[in-house]
Amino acid sequence: MAYQLRILQRLCSSCKNTFRACSSEPATKPSSSTATNTPKKKTVFLPRTSFVNHVKSSERASLDQQLAINGGLTTLYEWQREQHDRKEVFELLDGPPYANGVAHAGHAINKILKDFIVKSRIALGYRVRFRPGWDCHGLPIELKISKSVQGKSPLEIRELARQVANEAIGKQMNSFRRWGVSADWSNPYLTMDSMYVSEQLRLFAKMVEKGVIYRAFKPVYWSPSSRTALAESELEYNEKHTSTAVFFRFRMINVSPEDIGLSVGSKSKPLIIYALAWTSTPWTLPLNNAICMSPESNYVAISFDDTAKAPISEVYLVAEPLLSSLMETTGRQATVVGRFRGDALLGKHYKSCWHPELALPVLAGEHVTMSMGTGLVHTSFAHGFTDYEMALAGNYKVESFVDEEGRYTRHMGLNLEGKDVLGEGQREALRLLRKDVVHEGKYKHSYPYDWRTKKPVIIRSSAQWFLDVSSVGRRAAELLDGIKIGTDESDLSGTLHRMVSGRPTWCISRQRVWGTPIPALVDENGQAYISKELVEHVADLIAQKGADVWWRCSVSDLATEKVLESLSLESADGLSKGSDIMDVWMDSGVAWHCARKMYEDADAGRPTDGVLEGVDQFRGWFQSLLLTSVAAQDALPYKRIHVHGFCVDDNNKKMSKSLGNVVDPETITDGSLRQKALGADGLRLWVALSAGETVGESKIGEKVLADLELKLAAIRNSLRFLLGGCYGYQGQRPSSPLPLLDQWILRQSQLFGVRCVQNYEKYRFRTVALDILHFVQRTLSAHYISLVRDRLYCARVGSNEHVSAQFTLHRVGTTMAKCMAPLLPHLAAEFFHHQPACSEKLVLRDVLDFKEEDDIQFHPQLDLIMEKVLQLKSELAAAAGPSCDLFKEGALLELSTATKALLAPWQEGETSFDSQLCEVFGVSMVRIQQAEQDRITPVKSEGLFCDRCRKMNRSRMEKHCNRCAAALESMNL
Repeated sequence: MAYQLRILQRLCSSCKNTFRACSSEPATKPSSSTATNTPKKKTVFLPRTSFVNHVKSSERASLDQQLAINGGLTTLYEWQREQHDRKEVFELLDGPPYANGVAHAGHAINKILKDFIVKSRIALGYRVRFRPGWDCHGLPIELKISKSVQGKSPLEIRELARQVANEAIGKQMNSFRRWGVSADWSNPYLTMDSMYVSEQLRLFAKMVEKGVIYRAFKPVYWSPSSRTALAESELEYNEKHTSTAVFFRFRMINVSPEDIGLSVGSKSKPLIIYALAWTSTPWTLPLNNAICMSPESNYVAISFDDTAKAPISEVYLVAEPLLSSLMETTGRQATVVGRFRGDALLGKHYKSCWHPELALPVLAGEHVTMSMGTGLVHTSFAHGFTDYEMALAGNYKVESFVDEEGRYTRHMGLNLEGKDVLGEGQREALRLLRKDVVHEGKYKHSYPYDWRTKKPVIIRSSAQWFLDVSSVGRRAAELLDGIKIGTDESDLSGTLHRMVSGRPTWCISRQRVWGTPIPALVDENGQAYISKELVEHVADLIAQKGADVWWRCSVSDLATEKVLESLSLESADGLSKGSDIMDVWMDSGVAWHCARKMYEDADAGRPTDGVLEGVDQFRGWFQSLLLTSVAAQDALPYKRIHVHGFCVDDNNKKMSKSLGNVVDPETITDGSLRQKALGADGLRLWVALSAGETVGESKIGEKVLADLELKLAAIRNSLRFLLGGCYGYQGQRPSSPLPLLDQWILRQSQLFGVRCVQNYEKYRFRTVALDILHFVQRTLSAHYISLVRDRLYCARVGSNEHVSAQFTLHRVGTTMAKCMAPLLPHLAAEFFHHQPACSEKLVLRDVLDFKEEDDIQFHPQLDLIMEKVLQLKSELAAAAGPSCDLFKEGALLELSTATKALLAPWQEGETSFDSQLCEVFGVSMVRIQQAEQDRITPVKSEGLFCDRCRKMNRSRMEKHCNRCAAALESMNL
């Protein structure tokens, strides 16, 4: 990194040197005094521009705002939307951020990448649709107002939540606009708006009609800290979670020694047979319903060696493949006293550990593996997904005795009632069951946490609403085939395919207030009723009276005659309104319909052209969009999925307030006491370079920002030279063919423009940014500006040579600014604001296109000529050494016949002090000689020093070189 910074500093220094004589003041006309009395700097052309080299931090924000207004950034989206001659529409569907808190670096990556797409598509000739959105419902906002809602009604809670959401939306929108993001800011979509909610329910009604929405009492991920059900996408896994794990014994009832092949035993000792199970959720032991085994696996009966002298013979049943790990974990040696297959336990029972009077079954389970544990799986129907499936298969009743706060209910008895199952309750349960705990230890493993509260969840059965994704997921996986997912570097199509094809049922209900209601009526027995007609009726009411109508209206307002008929009910007696709301992923997941309904044209009915979100959205929005679209219309909601990564600090550490490494985007754009303001384009350049084409981590920190500052300085210095060199230029063209050097840079500029267009078309924003930097630092600064400044400064103003230089600078600058406009719009707007060749000040929309003027006649062998020149120039620099000032030296060109034929036309005579070869090699003199092989050697120039152009090119008889003499004569000096 230090090496790269030194290189950039040298490049910036080089750019500054080329501009050393530049002035920001208006030009003054040369004096009519004699040459001997006129200061030399007044006899040469000096670049002049009001484009400043450095912007003060205190002025950065106001300058960006001025550029956004005067440069037309603030009106760009509205303007292009009305350009109906742009026949093809391109739509980017915005994945809505949560309307909570202020914008952070992650928001910057997401929204700026989207803006790269918007502006580049505009430049490519599309009419772009990008309607920004916000996800307004959900727990983050409820948690934020939790201290204020004690004793408040649902309507009061919703009003407080709405205020928080609106405040956050205003702050985030200001940040997004500050970053130069073009969007339909006057018409954002908000998932809390009544029209959005109404459309969401109409779509939901279609799913109800199709039969993919149902209610069931079954296990779900449950967050005691949030007191609500969670979907898989709302979990994050703590890889360092530590659970209490136990080996627990259940006393068998009707297992005989013969059943388990018992070969040893003392008839004088009573025999007790135990099934030994392992669990990392011992809080579920009092809730045990069954033990599952693998019927075709081999099991053994063992006795622990340290109990040989006990008055009772205790025999434990375990899977044979897991015996060694059992002994290792418990630290106890055991002897095998019997062998049997798992199916020997079919039809057998054991005593309930919590209700000893109950006999519980041993069941055969396909899910039982020999990877860990004992091969006998403790099963609690209400607290495990496979456990629940076992209950369904055996027609067993499922009951939950854990409440919404994660506490045991009164059904569990006085000792456990009201105790937290993950804390005090578990400890008390283990204390009461201590005699049957064979071994207890700590188990470190990956465990699901509530991604909002950062606290552990449990699996708990409750009555919930579900979207059946069994068939929808398979169909979605089929439709995904062939669409592009990820980046050019990372094809992630398989990730989403695997997730949706193997996804379990989606729990779409939440037990909160701030959200979209699930329109259902519930009778006195807890039976829920829902129909397409009921949902559509509520959608109509919300469209008419607002999103709070569900909490305002009575059952009689809902239970119309048509609705009751659809529910097969005769009256509304005993009915109440359901209290569940929809999962927020359901809210944002129908944006493919609700956010686009306003367009009311053919384009609104087709899949959106693209979506772009972080890699974490494979578990979230990418899935919810897909599943709801397939469920409702059997079609994909998008044509392409773009993916980006996360933000980390300089040391690859995740940003955290506790670590003090969080970088606020505002400090990047507007500066702070420690950080220079880099402006909106500084932030945008970081996004382009770090997140433009990768799903990897994007670094941001002091080192990265220092590097960004140097890169921006290099671009500004080059733009300033291009503008200053065009001082006085009015757009005229040279009257004769362009010099070789100008032809070459214009050709390179043209190729640069073509590459940028191709890369913008393929969403390769990082490649574009790198190409811009390479063109500025290498091609332009090192190989053109360093050479052309001699002609620009010293050729007669108005001469063909001078006009050619200015024409070239103007063309190159225009191409460069156009190509950087989608990435760095403020800088592009600033460039055109200071462009002297423009009769009227241009706004960004006037130049945001990639149409290149193709009116330059290039020499047919230009590429071949310059390839040879650059090769020889490199050899010349190597031979001369770094301390040699070649500008004052000569070059001896020994050329083969073929190379001489290629280069000789660019120089008249064997020796020249002013040929085009002198310019492209950057020397005072070039002498050409015939040779067998090509060779270039630095030699002393045969000319004398010209004190105007400072080259060794003057003849002994003249005071100045021929070019300078002609220039001075034109100035009457």
